[in-house]
Amino acid sequence: MRKYQLIAADSMEIPTLSSIGYSDDPLVTRFGPSVRGQYIIHYVLSGKGYFNGARVEAGQGFLITPGCLEEYYPDSSDPWSFLWIISEDGKMADYFTRYRANSDTGVFTFHDQYVIDEIAERVRRTDTGVCSSSELAELFLRIFNLSTSGEGISDSGMTSVYFRFSENYVKSNLHMPLTVRELCSAIGITQPYLYRIFKQYAGMSPKRYIMESKLNEAKRLLAMTELSVSEIADSVGFKSVLDFSKFFSTGTGISPTGYRATHR
Repeated sequence: MRKYQLIAADSMEIPTLSSIGYSDDPLVTRFGPSVRGQYIIHYVLSGKGYFNGARVEAGQGFLITPGCLEEYYPDSSDPWSFLWIISEDGKMADYFTRYRANSDTGVFTFHDQYVIDEIAERVRRTDTGVCSSSELAELFLRIFNLSTSGEGISDSGMTSVYFRFSENYVKSNLHMPLTVRELCSAIGITQPYLYRIFKQYAGMSPKRYIMESKLNEAKRLLAMTELSVSEIADSVGFKSVLDFSKFFSTGTGISPTGYRATHR
């Protein structure tokens, strides 16, 4: 039987994901025997089934590597439901080493299933039952952290992954009233750990980073566009123009209209 031992790289990057999906349909939750060229992770949320002859129950999952002969199917009396992650990116090999799966069966145990159940419900609410949007990286990191129970949390490769993800997440959500707690929840790590990461890579706290990012975007919009102050406030996550003006004046020492007048 193929061994599941993989060697991790010194640094890690967020892999490109094809999809994250969920199903409890016995016709969908079976496959093979066959070979695919993808990295696939399954998380069994209820019931039980069999992967290459090994029994897998709720709270367990199994890993599939490219070129691995695979066959899995639900138990006839207690069919499983599961969440899956699919990627064709070789970077996934680094992440697979963190699961500490059985080297013979590819089966692993995961923690805090209630959170993964919430993610499965989020996927179920999509039209197709498959999530293939910008949410993929966020969902993957949350699931990954739960699956590995914080293994390797001090690893420099993972800290760089978390920081790069945080940068992109803040940039993509400047129009929202983003909080540090929300950012931690998106990644699946604690606030003290996120604080250490930002001090290491950005030289400031995550809260300061979020505020600086909003302030810089507001400056850009005031100088480069014809948007009203109200529209700019909304664009950087402030529903109240008064709150935005106070925020901007505190950060720059000048009002938004004053800044626009001197930077056009």
